[in-house]
Order: sequence, then structure tokens, then C-alpha cells
Amino acid sequence: MTTPEKTPVFKSLWSANHSGIPKYRLVVDAITRGISEGYWKAGDKLPTEEELVEEIPFSLGTVQRALRLLVDQGIVIRQHGLGTFVAQSHLQLDEPWHCRFIADDGQSFLPVYANIISRNQAEDDGEWKAYFTFLPQDIIEIRRVVKISDEFNVFTRFYFDRAHFPSLWNTPIEHLNGLNFKKQIVHELKLPIVRTEQLLRIVPFDEEVAGYTNVKPHSTGLCLTASAYTGFDKCVYFQRFFIPPTTRSLSVPGTIQR
Repeated sequence: MTTPEKTPVFKSLWSANHSGIPKYRLVVDAITRGISEGYWKAGDKLPTEEELVEEIPFSLGTVQRALRLLVDQGIVIRQHGLGTFVAQSHLQLDEPWHCRFIADDGQSFLPVYANIISRNQAEDDGEWKAYFTFLPQDIIEIRRVVKISDEFNVFTRFYFDRAHFPSLWNTPIEHLNGLNFKKQIVHELKLPIVRTEQLLRIVPFDEEVAGYTNVKPHSTGLCLTASAYTGFDKCVYFQRFFIPPTTRSLSVPGTIQR
């Protein structure tokens, strides 16, 4: 009896893995590579979970974890009763302030696309506490994956006061994809953001950050923290960006007045 031929993008998964990369991440990388190389296109249906288990040497739990991560990253969508499909093109952010990576022409910036992962009350012991004077229950954290021109992912944590910016809290979460938060905040405050502060440091990526930026856990990368003010001391948002190793140059402006 002839053994069915494996899907080409999964052939590498049958080789011995000495990289230390978790199995679910290998599955994510294989599917992402298949999409980027055109094996699957936007709108195409992926194999079912059961079919994937037949295609690769990993368990159903590993396959399910990989698919959940792909959904969180906005790469695929799951439709109940129908299956898993390659997502349509991402919503592009208009005029990003912080994820401005220089394009090949040396002047323009690479396109930036954002997908929301979660929106919850901020944890009490976060770094954000140094920037806000509000009560912890008032501060909301939005987690996003920012895709830089289909080249790499940046993981972000965005903090704001929900009492001051109710739309960021009340709007259905799927409608926040592609939204420029800075512009929305300026619109609601009716005040300009007159000052931003940005700090850079090298940090190890925990498993969550590594999963969303497609690097090995505990790898080091760049952490950019950004805070914005409507006056000298009133912080209106605080954000952390986790940037994996890249050869792209990041434009980091200094104090900004608009």
C-alpha cells in the first residue's frame, strides 16, 4: 500500500529537532512559511486538526496550540463548523509613531499591520504604575501583534485609563484592529500629545513574547518603552514594544511636539 505524500511545507517537521524550539512553534513556522511562499493563499482552507496530526509527527494538543497562536496573530481565522482559513490582508496602521522601520529606499517606512490579542484590566504590579496616578482598576492593557511588512512581528502591551478613553474599552475588540491609538486618544481628549519619551533596552523574551515574535524563549531582543503626555506630567498612555533581532533600522524620534 502506498503511503500518501506529505504536504511539502511539513517535510522539515519529520527531521530531528535539535534547535530547542518548542514543537508548536515549529508547526506555526511551517504553516506561516507555507502561506508566505504561496502554498496557501488568503481565503484558503487549511487542513483540519485531524488531518494535520496525520501530516506531522506531533500530537493533537501541539496542533491545537499552534492554531491558537496563528489565530491570535491574525494569520488565520477559525469559522465554527467550517474550518480554519488563511486570513485576508491585515488592516494597516495609518502613520504609526513607534514601529517605524526604514524601508529599502532608506527614506520611507515599512508598512505596519496590527491585530488585537486581548484587552483586560492591567495587572497590579506592572511597570505602567510608574507612569500613571490612577487606581489600578482604571488602567486597561491591550496586547497586540504588530506585523512589520510581513517580515517579522513586534509584540506590544498598551496601557491607558478607560475612564478617559471609553471608546478603547467599549468598542468591540475586533474593530480595534488597525486603529491608530494615538490618533484616537488625541480625538477624544481634544488635546494634542505634546511630548513623548522613548527608552530602549535589551531584554530576554519570556515564552509569551517569544511565541508572538517567533523567536526561541529567553532569546534577547529590543524592548522599546514609550510614554505620551498632554502636558509635562500627565501621561495619557504607556506602551512596551518587544522587537526581535532584525537588520532593519528603527527610527526613534526624540521629544515630539505637535
